[in-house]
Amino acid sequence: RLDLARLRADFDAELAGLTAFVRGRWAESPGLPPLIYAVAAPEDVETDSPPGTEPASSLVERALAACATALVEAGARRLLVAGGETSGAVVTALRARTLAIGAPIAPGVTWARTEVRPAGADHTIDLALKSGNFGGTDIFTQAWERLA
Repeated sequence: RLDLARLRADFDAELAGLTAFVRGRWAESPGLPPLIYAVAAPEDVETDSPPGTEPASSLVERALAACATALVEAGARRLLVAGGETSGAVVTALRARTLAIGAPIAPGVTWARTEVRPAGADHTIDLALKSGNFGGTDIFTQAWERLA
C-alpha cells in the first residue's frame, strides 16, 4: 500500500522500495500479479493534505504513474490500473503511442495492447484501464484470468 507520508518525505526512496517489493514478489511467485494500492478502507482517504504539500490525489497519481514506468522498465508487460485520473497519469507517464482494444473484462473495461516508450526504449504491454464503478468486486481477478 502506498504510504503518503513516506512519499512526501522521500518520493524517490519510497518509489525504489515499491519497485523492489514488486520485483521480490515476481521472484517468489512469477505467476501471481503484485498489487499496489492507495486506499484499503474509506477511512484511509486523506481529505486534507498538510499545508504547503501536494494534494493526496495528485501524489497518488504521480506515485502510481512513476511506479508503472519503473516496473515496465524492469520487465512488467501487463498492467491493470484503477482510477480515471490515475489511468491518465499512467498512460501519460508511459508515453503510450498506440492503443489496440482487446479482450473485454467487464462492460466498459477491456484489455488493450499498447506501444509505450517510458524511458526512450519501446515496449509492447497489455494494459487495462478501469475507471469509476465499472466491473464487479472481482474485476481484478477476472482481468488476469482473461489473459491467462
